[in-house]
Amino acid sequence: PAPTTRRILMECTDCGRPGRPEHLPDGLCRPCRTTHTAEAPAQPAEVPEVADIKARMANLRDLLKPV
Repeated sequence: PAPTTRRILMECTDCGRPGRPEHLPDGLCRPCRTTHTAEAPAQPAEVPEVADIKARMANLRDLLKPV
């Protein structure tokens, strides 16, 4: 008997369309990928200021101190 070839199929995480893994980068089929990139915000998320980060870290350190 000839060896059987196994093929792995995945589903699009958005619409459930079946496809081969190489055709579903990031788990999305082409139509869903197109939709998600069209809906993506044009500007990146706001980056916190250094002072905000330092204040947050100081607060976390205070919370970790034993009572």
